Amino acid sequence: MLVCLWLLFVSVVFADEALSPQKVAGQFRSQGDDAYMKHQYAEAVKLYSDAIKAEPSNEKNFYKRYRAYNKLEQLDSAVRDLDEAIKLDPKYTSAYAFRAKLLLEMGRCPQSLADYNKVLELKPNHGDAKKMIMKAKECSREVEDGLHYMEQGDYEKADYHFSQAMTLTGISPYVKLLRARTRYHMGMFFESIADSGAVLKILPDSQDALLIRGMAYYRVAEHATALQHLRLGLQKDPEHQETKLFLKQVQKLLKYVKQGDKEGPQQALSSYGSALAIDPSHTHFNKVIHLKICKVYAQLKQVNEARHHCETALRLDESRMDGEAMIDPLLVLAEMLSSMATETPECEEALRAWQRALEMDSHNQQVQDGRHKAEVALKQSKQKNYYKILEVQRHAKTPEIKKAYRRLAKENHPDKQSCSTNEERAAVETKFHLIAEAYEVLSSEDLRSKYDRGEDVFPNQGGGQQQQRRSNGFPFNFHHNF
Repeated sequence: MLVCLWLLFVSVVFADEALSPQKVAGQFRSQGDDAYMKHQYAEAVKLYSDAIKAEPSNEKNFYKRYRAYNKLEQLDSAVRDLDEAIKLDPKYTSAYAFRAKLLLEMGRCPQSLADYNKVLELKPNHGDAKKMIMKAKECSREVEDGLHYMEQGDYEKADYHFSQAMTLTGISPYVKLLRARTRYHMGMFFESIADSGAVLKILPDSQDALLIRGMAYYRVAEHATALQHLRLGLQKDPEHQETKLFLKQVQKLLKYVKQGDKEGPQQALSSYGSALAIDPSHTHFNKVIHLKICKVYAQLKQVNEARHHCETALRLDESRMDGEAMIDPLLVLAEMLSSMATETPECEEALRAWQRALEMDSHNQQVQDGRHKAEVALKQSKQKNYYKILEVQRHAKTPEIKKAYRRLAKENHPDKQSCSTNEERAAVETKFHLIAEAYEVLSSEDLRSKYDRGEDVFPNQGGGQQQQRRSNGFPFNFHHNF
């Protein structure tokens, strides 16, 4: 009986010893070390995590997992593990030293300097700390100067100091993030996108980098990409107020623009106006909205309003970052003025608009054709302008031309002038001849094309042929049945 009890006692003791947390953690650490040596860093993180679950009070478990996170370039996680190791052992010199080095590489220079000072306090002859502390001091000074100028609103100087700090560090995601925000405020949106993108490659969960990049994409009017970054940021932190407010603003602006694109002219003007009011500083997109408004007013033939908004779009475009000039406002203006021009001054204004467009893009075929037509229209305005005679615009269709001709011919028919003086009758007859001549030209596809190209419409135009065409009192053998 006593022998049985002894054997039971011994088996329980050994069983407890075999399942002790320290031993379990040790096994996981050993397996993690094997994975680490084989460069299987993700597997090593998993095994070291199991060791931490088994033995959370052992700083060595956190230190080993830090090394694996560092190899995976998951730097925030690596720093957090060193933080935990130091909490467990406030005199863990190696953890301070590695954290100081990692923080310096990340651009968190003031924190790095504090860690190097702690290392030298614990171990005054620590070689790496004595070597690196001067770089940490210099970097810390540059970062602090950059933050000072950033708070003062002197973004150019802040950008300089952050750039200097980056020359002293390695990957510098935190300094790059500071510089991304600074460059955003400087209006260097593409540079801000590049810096924040570099940060996200290293710190993919950085809420601030997602926000800055989304804001920068918004400023260059790449709204779909901006929304993608803002929504991803809210997935990571649904209560991030700055991101929520900015996302709401972008969505509201795009809603008004989408409405305007589908509405009739008057409603569209209202929707586009609401979009402009949301963010007057949004230069890259507001120029597009002004262009949309210009097109609506051009459609309504409201010249002054169209001119104002197209000129505003051009003025805003002067601040463009991509080096490509915005020619569309000039095209809208030129086409509108050309379509409405009948008098010589109007034709001259239309020609000037096409010339401005040509100066912006001399190889644009549409502009070259438009200018040629404007030159022809100006020449015609100084001679016989058939469009003006029939009181129609240059883009008038055949039914509109026919309707205008019937109305004018009826109003100016010589048979209605029986009570007029000979002089009045002669004037009306001359006008009637011109109306009929204009109709003959503009109702014929071939003759109208010649006329629009600035070519002579009739043989010996301007000579005896013209008199011959009027010899019978009624031009061109037309039958005037009204």
